[in-house]
Amino acid sequence: MAVKFAIATFALAFCCAAEPVKGEDFYLKRETPSGSCFGFELLITQLEILEQKLGKLDNLEQKLTKLDILEQKLSKLDTVEQKLSKVDHTLEKQVKNVFQSCSEVQSKISGKYRLRPDSNKQSFVGFCEQEKFGGGWLVIQHRFDGSVDFYRNWTDYKNGFGEIGGEFWIGLERLHKLTKDKNVTLMVEIEDFDGNYGYARYDEFEIGDEDAKYVLKRISGYSGTIGDSMMSTDKGCMFTTRDSDNDRYSSRNCAEISNGAWWYNFCSRTNPNGPYHKKEEWQKLHWDTHRRGVQLKFFRMMIK
Repeated sequence: MAVKFAIATFALAFCCAAEPVKGEDFYLKRETPSGSCFGFELLITQLEILEQKLGKLDNLEQKLTKLDILEQKLSKLDTVEQKLSKVDHTLEKQVKNVFQSCSEVQSKISGKYRLRPDSNKQSFVGFCEQEKFGGGWLVIQHRFDGSVDFYRNWTDYKNGFGEIGGEFWIGLERLHKLTKDKNVTLMVEIEDFDGNYGYARYDEFEIGDEDAKYVLKRISGYSGTIGDSMMSTDKGCMFTTRDSDNDRYSSRNCAEISNGAWWYNFCSRTNPNGPYHKKEEWQKLHWDTHRRGVQLKFFRMMIK
C-alpha cells in the first residue's frame, strides 16, 4: 500500500506539471507527453491487481501453514493412538494374568503372581505355593535366613515389609481384608536346625481391623504334626508390637520381652517374628509345642 501511495502521489504531481507557470516577463508552459496520466493510472490499476494477487498468495500461505500444523497434529495423534494401542494390549495381557486367588492359578509352579481378591480393589503381587499341600496357598509370612529384621513397629506390621519371594510379612491390613468374613484356612510350616520338619493346619482363621488392633477373631480346627501353639493361647488376643502394647500382660510389653511381634497372650508359647539365630538364647524364633524352646531356621505361614 505504501508503494502504491508513493507512485500515485508521483503520478499526480507529474500530471499537474502540465499547468501553465506564469512570470513577470514570460509565459512558460510545460506539457507532459500525450497520455502520460493515463499510463500512470493504468500502472496503478495493475499494482492494485498485483496487490490483490499477493493478498491471495498470503491467504494461501496461511492456509498451507495451518495445513502443515494440522498434519503435524495428526501425526502426533497417530503416535498417541499407537501408544494407546500398546497400552491396551499390555493391560489386556495383564488382566488375563490377574487371579482372584492362588487357587485360580493353573500353573503348578510356585512363585510370584498378580492377585486381585476383590474386583473393586487394586491388585498386588503375592507368592503362591503351588506344589505343597495341593497348591493354591498364599504365603503371608516367611522366615528362612535372618536377612530381614522382624523387630519392627506397628506401621511396618500394618503395611507389610520385606520382599515377596524372600523374607517378608504381608501386612496386617491386607491380611484383615483377605480373611474378613471368609472361610480361610491357615497353614504353618516349620523346620529346626536339626532338620526336623512339621506343620500345623487351622481350618478357620480371621483377624479384625485396625480399630480392633487386628484381633485374632477366629482360629480353630487344628490338625498337624507340631502341636497347637495358637488356638489354645492366642485366640481373642490383639496384635502387639514394640510401640503398641495390646497383650494381656498388664505390666510388660510382650513384643519387647520377646523381641518380636505377635498376637501375644501372656507372652505366649510361639514367637514366629522373634530374632533369627542359631544361638541358645531365650529370645528367638520358635513354636513352643514343637520341641519346646528349640530355635527354628524355617517358618512359613500361608492361607487358602
